[in-house]
Amino acid sequence: MKTANCPSCGAAINFRSAVSILAVCNYCKSTLIRHDLALENIGRMAELLPDPSLIQIGAEGAYRKARFTVVGRIQLRYGQGLWNEWYLLFENQRGGWLGETLGNYTVTSLIQPPEPLPAFPELRAGQTLTLRGRAFQITNIETARCIAGEGELPIRVGPGYDAPVVDLQAVGNVFATLDYSETPPLVFVGEQVRFDDLKLTRLREVLPVGWETDAGIKAQSFQCPGCGSALTVRAKGYTETLACGACGSIIDITDANFRILSKFKAQVTHEPIIPLGACGTLENTEYETIGYLRRVVTVEEVDYEWSEYLLFNRTQGFRWLVEYNGHWNLVQTTTEPAQVTGYGAQGRASHQGRNYRHFQTAKARISYVLGEFYWRVKVGEHCEVSDYIDPPFQLSLERTNKEIIWSLAHYVEPGAIKAAFALEQPLPIRSGVAPNQPSPYAAQRPKFRRLRRLFLGLLIVGQIVTLALSSDQQVHQQTFIFDAAARDKTLTSEPFAVSGRDSNLVIRAETNLDNNWIYLDLALIERETGASYAISREISYYQGVDEGEKWSEGNAGDEAVLSEIPAGIYYLSVEGELPPTSPTVTCTLTIFRDTPSWANFFLALLGLLIAPLFFGWRARAFERTRWAESDYGSSGKSKDD
Repeated sequence: MKTANCPSCGAAINFRSAVSILAVCNYCKSTLIRHDLALENIGRMAELLPDPSLIQIGAEGAYRKARFTVVGRIQLRYGQGLWNEWYLLFENQRGGWLGETLGNYTVTSLIQPPEPLPAFPELRAGQTLTLRGRAFQITNIETARCIAGEGELPIRVGPGYDAPVVDLQAVGNVFATLDYSETPPLVFVGEQVRFDDLKLTRLREVLPVGWETDAGIKAQSFQCPGCGSALTVRAKGYTETLACGACGSIIDITDANFRILSKFKAQVTHEPIIPLGACGTLENTEYETIGYLRRVVTVEEVDYEWSEYLLFNRTQGFRWLVEYNGHWNLVQTTTEPAQVTGYGAQGRASHQGRNYRHFQTAKARISYVLGEFYWRVKVGEHCEVSDYIDPPFQLSLERTNKEIIWSLAHYVEPGAIKAAFALEQPLPIRSGVAPNQPSPYAAQRPKFRRLRRLFLGLLIVGQIVTLALSSDQQVHQQTFIFDAAARDKTLTSEPFAVSGRDSNLVIRAETNLDNNWIYLDLALIERETGASYAISREISYYQGVDEGEKWSEGNAGDEAVLSEIPAGIYYLSVEGELPPTSPTVTCTLTIFRDTPSWANFFLALLGLLIAPLFFGWRARAFERTRWAESDYGSSGKSKDD
């Protein structure tokens, strides 16, 4: 550490980093340029704008197990609010930067540009750039303005200078920034991180007037400059605008005079289902509802509109809660872009191990706003939105000329929303199928498969047991002769005994039919009780040669089954009917007891096959309903106005 004295007030100025060239005196706010131990005063540094950041000079933390200390800051303003770049000094004297904006954090370090970079005006959101062999996607193009700096810094800064910057993302949570305020551009590469992962200590305990740390950010109330209605700022320092629901004024809440930026007239005034200011816990994080807007797409002069609630948590940043036709999704921006392949129905997007199918592309516009937002929102603002689905997740790309935003939505059951925010009024009834709504059949499919395998196993085991226990015993056999003389006679068999448990009897008939038929009336009669079981069978068999080809029809044999026949002494009563000119027909009847049957087995097996067919039909019907609202539905129309 090197120490020098401020040439303006004499205060001690400490340089912890060997590469720091600028310091701002904590006492007189002089901007000091370092020439070894000699300090040059180049003027007074402008005042930093008050913000609710917990980080301060002297805070300590860790990144990838390397300890660091916060030794400086540059505060900038860009299109979506304030942006802090904290200068970090690691234990090995290596420098780095901790970017903080809208509750998002990045850790980067300066690298040498590996190759010539395109000029700033040539860049477009969504364009791909290669840095050190890695493909990056441009996600944001801004011209930020420096407000002020503090502490010690490795670069010369001052209020009022413009910094054209480009943000990029790559697979693997990699983040990069191109700073075109110098030539050649400065290149910073690192990654996006969670606040809790930095393990920060010595954070700010006393915030500027207007903020409180014990109960979060203090809400600020004021009167609308347009109509005098009472308004409340709930996320001061994190948001840029507030929309008055009474007069439609959109107010710049970063302006001390609350300047009106624009006004809109709403044909319909909407009342949010979740009131502004309501707090709810989702994914183990408590969020406050601070903003509400409506978006709409128009297809063939029909408007399709939905609601979006802006949620805020001081350390976790912003989330969106989206409701459409009673379906809810919790949405957050992603820290890395998706990889898109194919177009139209073949469009796919992969992100963090999941594969998504393209659902639709639409041009959405804002139709109504209420509450506060982290950008200068306005009614009529529009962007192109492409949705990719893998239920219960939905991956969305919002594209404008200056920015692309990837966001990930997770389907939330309405009951969870009602419980999270302790809502008393009923939620909208779900209508139709949401793009990423989980299929109830998909959830049941593993259970259904297990049950089907279980029933199939039981069926097979039951059939094996039945085959093993069946006696298949022959109890009688007798041959009957039918001719013209016996045409109206009833023939009777010899008595035979049936013993054991109630079981089936199978009567098998074998005849000498050849191009002939016979009709049999059979009656199985129990000799003592007279109980009778009647059956009728027609047996026919024909054969011949037609144009040199042999053919046959029918069968000279037959089989009949009588079920649940009790033990007893039985005989058969047989009547036969033949054609008038029929030759003599011999018929041998053989009776078996307790013969195993396959009929019930195959009927049960058919039932097991029909059930999954019905289940699959219901599942496909659910998916047809889902995709009917896509660009590839039955209408074949894209919401592409």
